[in-house]
Amino acid sequence: MATRSTMAADWKRATSHDLRDPVASGQSAAVAPPISLWECDDPTPDWSVPLRETAQAWVERYGVKTAKLIRVDGECTRFGLLELDGYRFIVGPTATPAEARSLTHMLKTHPQIGAIFCVEPGTMQQPRDDGEPEVTGYRERPIGAYITRLARSGGGCGAPDAGMNACANAARRPSAASNRLDGGLSHVQFMEFDGMERFDTQIDGAALWRSGKGVADFMRQHPGKIPLVCSERGIARPCAVIASAVLQLRGGDARLRSLLAHEVVQQRAEASDHHINVAARSFDLIAELSRLTTMLREPGRGETRAERRVHILRQQLMGKDHGVKIGWQSREGRRRLADYLEANFEKASPLLASGGLPPGTAMLWLRDELDMLNGIRFLSPAYIDGHTDRISQEAIAVEDPNAVRLVSFDDYGLTCDNKYYDVSSVAGWYRHCLGASKPLSNPVSRAPVVALLVKAAEKSRLEAQFRRWPV
Repeated sequence: MATRSTMAADWKRATSHDLRDPVASGQSAAVAPPISLWECDDPTPDWSVPLRETAQAWVERYGVKTAKLIRVDGECTRFGLLELDGYRFIVGPTATPAEARSLTHMLKTHPQIGAIFCVEPGTMQQPRDDGEPEVTGYRERPIGAYITRLARSGGGCGAPDAGMNACANAARRPSAASNRLDGGLSHVQFMEFDGMERFDTQIDGAALWRSGKGVADFMRQHPGKIPLVCSERGIARPCAVIASAVLQLRGGDARLRSLLAHEVVQQRAEASDHHINVAARSFDLIAELSRLTTMLREPGRGETRAERRVHILRQQLMGKDHGVKIGWQSREGRRRLADYLEANFEKASPLLASGGLPPGTAMLWLRDELDMLNGIRFLSPAYIDGHTDRISQEAIAVEDPNAVRLVSFDDYGLTCDNKYYDVSSVAGWYRHCLGASKPLSNPVSRAPVVALLVKAAEKSRLEAQFRRWPV
């Protein structure tokens, strides 16, 4: 009770300097005191007494870089500063009751910290009404109720492993203190992400995109503000969400993408890159979609290959979403298309990963699979006469389940031939080339063939014909 009463008194004093109005409070992000760090790799930093044992075990378990941990009132906290390509984030586990006072002091002292993003539901999760649709994304909760819940010793969900029901019950319990607390930190939003409940599995691409987009949108809308990103389970998830956010803020910068895992390990902890690494493919797709949407919002036209990828995405997505028509030649149309692609990551990402393959088709790779994010250049399928297999010189019907097209790697990247071949002809030519220790070459262009474009339903059957000989 003593902690709770002291906390409420602190909040009441802060209310007289309402931080919603920088002029009235005399504070602003521009003149806010700098955030103090511990600044040295100290194996046993000075923790507050209630936190000492658990915090020290936490540092040792995760290999935390204590130099980047934030100092509050001369004591070390578990909140760390992470800087990526000019953007600053605070990252840490969800605060426990023992940390409520230092968290509150940090937020009041540094009004540049403008939001708390909890990337898993549970802290303030409310039960859904019957029939309420499940929506993946952030939900805003009262910051006063959150802090009061943290300060309530034995409140039922201070520990990271507390159950969801305990947290929800704590959040619903009426508290006179929570009404007084809202004014003191009214400049801080509390956002809780719904859609990342499974802490022991890889984060799927759509959840990574949306959780990062919420943080990125906040930073665009509040320049100079610093978001605090936390998790009920460890610190690798917040780092992955931050990585997604900064990729979106930087338009999918390829240089930044290659540095993400290294930077979070160097600044945060030994295992903080876990979810970035296991979801590497998703991060590649996040970076690629960010590059395309950034290009669409910029004046003029972008690089030819990028414009072609956007054209393919638009064709295939508009074909599936009946009634959605976006003319992308105008400036406004291109902005609308960018908004549409960002809102439909789960639909766009498989098309990006496939390089824009025609519906119902698949790639049968003859050697190692290549990156298809740059798209495939398709030659026109139009013919004056019927299709002829250029290897056997026999006629071949496009609808034949054994009809395949050759995908070569040339100066343009991946290029799909506009001619059809019988799979038995290609398999015979493939075996001949292997016997001569030469790569399979296109009979027309002579470029090396790396894959076949086949009907998706026939892929497993046709693949067997190319696995009889060692590569």
